[in-house]
Amino acid sequence: MPNESRAASATPVVEKRVRLAAVLICLGMLVQLITLLRIHPLAFMAFILIACPLVAAGILLYLYSIVSHQPETRTTPS
Repeated sequence: MPNESRAASATPVVEKRVRLAAVLICLGMLVQLITLLRIHPLAFMAFILIACPLVAAGILLYLYSIVSHQPETRTTPS
């Protein structure tokens, strides 16, 4: 029982991180779409300084959440 509660509590943390990563990536891509519609030097600056870091942060958070997640270990009673 203690292992099940620990595994159940660990899963939402990973899901929250993945959800946050998805939100960051979507926001970054939305900013990229908006800046690509405008032809202006400030649009390029927004693309580089806002959109690209949002997408990069989302990707890094997603990868970190996968790597840092410890799989559930089941022990069989002897």
